[in-house]
Amino acid sequence: TAEPQGADALLKWTTASEKNNDHFDVEASADGRTFQRIGQVAGHGTTTQAHDYQLVDPAIAHYAASPVYYRLRQVDLNGTATYSPVRAVAVGQSALALFPNPTTGATTLLGAAPRAAVTVFDALGRLVLSATADAVGTAPLALPEGLAVGVYLVRTGTTALRLTVE
Repeated sequence: TAEPQGADALLKWTTASEKNNDHFDVEASADGRTFQRIGQVAGHGTTTQAHDYQLVDPAIAHYAASPVYYRLRQVDLNGTATYSPVRAVAVGQSALALFPNPTTGATTLLGAAPRAAVTVFDALGRLVLSATADAVGTAPLALPEGLAVGVYLVRTGTTALRLTVE
């Protein structure tokens, strides 16, 4: 999870078990595309025990954009790396984010209420897509093939975001 905690971002995750886990690199991005390592947390090698991890990003207020995107890069003892899904933390008011935006066919809504309905409308108010956010408020949106270039409205609850399709 990634959530605001005062002026910081609190990042927490749990492993059910681990195999050859050397460490986690915690990465942050202002645009959801270019990530930089902001911290490293040691793993537990090989274990069948569950482990809880966390890292605090005290620099969240210094990002020029909102939201700030985070992901984990889990690195094995042999150097093999696996990336987690991206999570977002709002700096300021809106906790919702679409990335990538603009897009050419798929985007992900971050920060919705868990299991919330998500709808996408065209400029004429016609329904283009309906989806449901998962348990952490993330909704992958695979836009219909052949969708016209333009601006669309992504809505969940009482909040709407503008999505540009290129």
